[in-house]
This record gives sequence, structure tokens and C-alpha cells, in this order.
Amino acid sequence: MNTIQQLLLAGLFLVTTFGCEAQTPPNIDTPKTDEPARVYKVVAHRGGYLECGKPDCSIASLQYAMQIGCYASECDIVLTADNDIIVAHPVSGHLINGLEPYEHTVAEIRAAGTLANGEKVPTLRDFIAAVKDKKQNPNGMKLWLDVKKLTKEGSSVGLDYSIDACLRACEIIKEMDAEDYCEFLIPTGNEMIKAVRDKVADEYKINIAWMTATHPTNYHQAWAQLSYGKIFGENTTYKPSDYIGAGVPLSVYGVDTYETMDKVIPYYPELKAIFSNYPKMLIQRLKEKGYE
Repeated sequence: MNTIQQLLLAGLFLVTTFGCEAQTPPNIDTPKTDEPARVYKVVAHRGGYLECGKPDCSIASLQYAMQIGCYASECDIVLTADNDIIVAHPVSGHLINGLEPYEHTVAEIRAAGTLANGEKVPTLRDFIAAVKDKKQNPNGMKLWLDVKKLTKEGSSVGLDYSIDACLRACEIIKEMDAEDYCEFLIPTGNEMIKAVRDKVADEYKINIAWMTATHPTNYHQAWAQLSYGKIFGENTTYKPSDYIGAGVPLSVYGVDTYETMDKVIPYYPELKAIFSNYPKMLIQRLKEKGYE
């Protein structure tokens, strides 16, 4: 073998032996999957279903919210005929799987159909079990439980039904030792908040929000969960500074576009949370604004 052939073979050996290593960038840190992600004061509306493409109020959408670093995931709760609580958004104001939950059991509602991804209609116990599982929820993300006011043909099913749903949910939360994982959203109107606020806050030690835009002095033992339009829109009665200045915790919902996000984000350090259908997009926007 002549000298030229020896040099060519040596070069081929070096390329074959070290070529792959030379293509690998040095000093790359592999992310630790067991390390909690940064938690942002962002709440995923029904698990961020519009963003992730999973069924709303499903375990799959709940897991999505946990994975992206949300403070909480919102879900709707209703009371069943067998005194249980299911997690589902009523269709036409009062139907779950085509059935009226107050007239049917969990088993009957589940037998009527599954969610689009094949999941059975979850109960509150299912949701609590998921958020208490540290492998699924290492950041301790909370549930925001929206107590629905069911309506049928334009009229309310009954205030007592919603009150009973809230208080039954409290019992389940207490049974599962999940008070630190749950917070309530109470819809607009005076009757329901008056009926449940003190019991939820004092007896069960669970945080509660009221979704009526009113004077800050009216939020005794509750925080204000208000729509973007109510406090950032034109001709509003109260501004974010009215609540923040009065020491009333404030969360804002309906923050779904860059325009609304950019208007709310300057208040982010003082807010309890920002509530969105697009939680990952909101978190990215917060990062872009320097909230790492």
C-alpha cells in the first residue's frame, strides 16, 4: 500500500469514528422531567380546550393545563340525582349527555355517552384525584369550580339546586382532604353568594369568588372574578385599580387575544390570576413581556 492510500484510509477511519460526535452540539443540558415548571397566574378556561383540542372539562384538558404551568384549571360542576357532583359544561343550559342531571344518576349520565376522546363523564372525585397526584400535578395546580346555574327554556332550574351543588362539592372536597386544591366561582346575583359564602369560607376554609361587578366593599370573604369588558371596557363603573387599591383580590376572565392580554398584563403582579381560553398563548405573552 502506497503512502497516498494509507492517508486516505486514515482519513476515512477518522470520519467514520468521530463523525457523529462532531455533529452533536456540546454542553447540552437535558431537561429534568421531574422538575416542576414555572407556575404562572393563569387559569385555563375548561382546561384550555379551545387551545389544546381536547374535550372541555375532560381529564385530558385538565392534564394539559397542569403540563403548561397554570395556576388553576376551571371546570363546571353540577349536582346529580344520586347526590354526586359531575364535571361537565351543560348544553342548552341544563343538559349533560342529553339528560337533565338533577333527574339522573352518574351511571345513567355516563351510559348515555362518552366524551369525544372516549373518556367517561368525570366526577369531581376524578378531577380531585388527578390534581392530588403529584406525578401528574407536580406544581400543585388548583381547580376553579364554576357552580352552574342551570336554565331550562329561559328560566332557572332553581337557586336551591345550585346552592346544594356548591355545598355537596364542599363535602366531597373535605372528604378527599383537597381544600388547598379547590376554589369556587359563584355566578352573578346576590342570592347564591349570600347563601354559601360564609359556610364555604368559614366552615370549609375554601376560597370563593363572586362574579358580580360591584363596589369593592361588597366582597366580604370573596375575591372578584370579573370579565374583561366589565373593568377594561368603555363606560365601566369600576377599574382594576379600584379593587387592587381596596385590597380585594381580582381575577379577570375573557382575556383571549393579544390586544386584551396586552391591556391586562401590566396589572399582572397585582392580580390573583388571568383567565383565558388560550392559557399557553397567554403564558408565552407573559414571557415575552419579561415575566419569567
